[in-house]
Amino acid sequence: MCWTTNFFIKEKSNPAFVSWHQDSTYWGLSKADVVTAWVALTPANAENGAMEIIPGTHKLDQIPHHDTFAKHNLLTRGQEVAVEVDRSKAVRLDLEPGEMSLHHVRLPNSSSDRRIGFAIRYIPTHVRQLVGEDSATLVSGEDRYSHFKLEQRPYRDMDAEMLALHHTITGRNAKILYRGTGVESYNHPRAAGVR
Repeated sequence: MCWTTNFFIKEKSNPAFVSWHQDSTYWGLSKADVVTAWVALTPANAENGAMEIIPGTHKLDQIPHHDTFAKHNLLTRGQEVAVEVDRSKAVRLDLEPGEMSLHHVRLPNSSSDRRIGFAIRYIPTHVRQLVGEDSATLVSGEDRYSHFKLEQRPYRDMDAEMLALHHTITGRNAKILYRGTGVESYNHPRAAGVR
């Protein structure tokens, strides 16, 4: 199933950043069986803040994180790992437009160019949401578990019913991602840049 999608946009000459983190930290899923296809819509390189990973960390358990709610952090809670990161082991994922990286759920732009990526997250149907109501779109196969409410596929652009569904989904997602923080929605003053 396609579980979520997000644009990650770092505008030119903008201090926006994504801290070291594991995606699985606040998602509330029963298993870390999630793969993200990160599709480059513009070049992603050293100058405009291409994603960096530490190879092998996807084999680790969940690493402790803390919330910073840092102003320029693009993550919902400004979350970052609460362990020392050995940056000498980091590998930068340079991409050209149309290329993508596939990465496991546990795996500052100072240039004059913007960097845009589109993250598409896929889960098998046996994964469950543990901390709230959730939905996904079945893209292949059959859902024998019914752990997620199946989303309708849009049948035309900017349809009012689909826009209302999107609003409902983002509201539910905000409750899952911000649980325990006092932040109720992406519009809250403490909410980070991903909306």
